[in-house]
This record gives sequence, C-alpha cells and structure tokens, in this order.
Amino acid sequence: MQTPSTPATGLTLTGSDGARLVASAFGGQILGWTPAGTDVDRLWLSPLAAPVHGALRGGVQVIFPQFSTRGPLPRHGLVRSRPWQLLPAPAGPGSPDGAAAVRFEIRDDEQTRQLWPHGFTLRIAASAAGDRLELRLEAVNEGEDDLDFTAALHAYLRVGDTAAASVEGLGGHRAEDNARAGAALRLPAGSLPAAGPVDLAVREATGPVVVRDPVLGDLTVLAEGFADRVVWNPGAGHGLADVPEGGEREFVCVEPAVLHPYRLPPHQTWTATMTLLAHSPR
Repeated sequence: MQTPSTPATGLTLTGSDGARLVASAFGGQILGWTPAGTDVDRLWLSPLAAPVHGALRGGVQVIFPQFSTRGPLPRHGLVRSRPWQLLPAPAGPGSPDGAAAVRFEIRDDEQTRQLWPHGFTLRIAASAAGDRLELRLEAVNEGEDDLDFTAALHAYLRVGDTAAASVEGLGGHRAEDNARAGAALRLPAGSLPAAGPVDLAVREATGPVVVRDPVLGDLTVLAEGFADRVVWNPGAGHGLADVPEGGEREFVCVEPAVLHPYRLPPHQTWTATMTLLAHSPR
C-alpha cells in the first residue's frame, strides 16, 4: 500500500506485516523506517527538512560520486538534491514478498555533465519487513572510460538521547578525524560516544556496527561492498539551519562508505548493500 507524497513528507509504503517505509524521489531518499510491530521510526528526519536547504536532512541520503568535500564537486556529490525516477516495484524471483519496497533511479544529464563529464546510472532499492531494513545501491558506468567515484549511504539513526547512546564495533580501527582536518588516529578499544561533535572516517571497517540505545533499543548496521564507515553527529551549537536546537541529541549517523575512489570499468556495475536490524529495548 502507498500514499501520495511531497519531497519532505515522502511516499509511505506499508508491508503485509505492518513494516513501513517513507521515501522521496527528491534525492532518491529513504526518509523513514518503522519496523513491524512498533510505532517508532528508527530513522531521524529533521522537522525542518526541505529542498530549500539543498538536501533533505535525515533518513538515508545517497552520496555519489564524491564524499563530503573530498574532491572538486559540490559537497556530497550530485544526486542527493536532484529528482530521481520512481521505478516499478520489483517482481519475480528475489522480490521482497510482502515487504514495503521502493526503487528509484537517476541518470546523468546536461547539468551533471557540466560538473562531472561522465555517463552513469544510479539505482537504489529499499525493502522493509519484520525488524529489518535492506538497501541496495547500484552504479552503472554508461561511458567508454573508467569511472572513479566515492559513495556512501548517509544514515541518520534515531536514538532516545545521544548522551546515553554509544557506537560499538569500530574500536582499534584506523580513522581520520574530519573535525581536525583529517588527522590520522587509531580508535581506542571499546565503544565510541554517540554525542557530538564527532566526525570520524573509519577505514577498512567491514564488520557489524551496533548503536547501543537503552531508550529505543539497539540498531545493528551491516554492509557489503562498502570498505569504510563514517560516524557523525554535529554536537550542540552546530549552527545548521535545518537541525532544530536540541535535534542533534536525537540521532547519530553511521554511514557505510567508499572513501578511497573506486574504479569502475566501462559498462560495468558496482553494487553495495546496507542492512539495519532493530532490537527491542533491554
């Protein structure tokens, strides 16, 4: 089942078990995810989210073909503040039976080629059933030359309060502190605080990451095809126009990412996935 949408409110899809997705063709973005049997959206969407800010603050943003300011393109690339095409729901073998599901696609055009002279197709598919949200990102090189890009799924994970939440699974990894001009460091063993300011690019981190939250319940982040992870929260006094005062206490971003440029040969396809698992409060 689905209901009509605007960019900021999104298209709502409900699975046979009651799991819900909210998605927007603006940015090809997943705005909300409510696991079956609950009434708590486990993705955070700012109440101030609007296209006027250039992207919708929250949910899961698609970052492509440049992460952050690591290159000459606009911050976080070319696709998170552009309209995507809604594709027909998947059918046949491999389709999510009874799940809330949605697919979007975007292709290069005259505007993107002025900034980045490459042909590409980018698709994202999302499905929600039970306690699980699955996302699949696919990039196709439509040109005749190799395509170098970085990418991420910029996921805003809702927590009861960042003061009580933590991030586990990244201890001991090499990282870059983006808040300190990319200074290299080795993360200490154990958990990381969810409260900001924090902006860590964690290298070669392919295992599970768990957001521990005693209020809403833990979230496990799994990913394949993404070599790195990013942990971000702006902290108090952030000055972001589309995050209300105190809003930073309601989320932490854990982002599967490709931070070293990936080289995709002509007419080849790159695929990566992210899975979120919701757990009940202990």
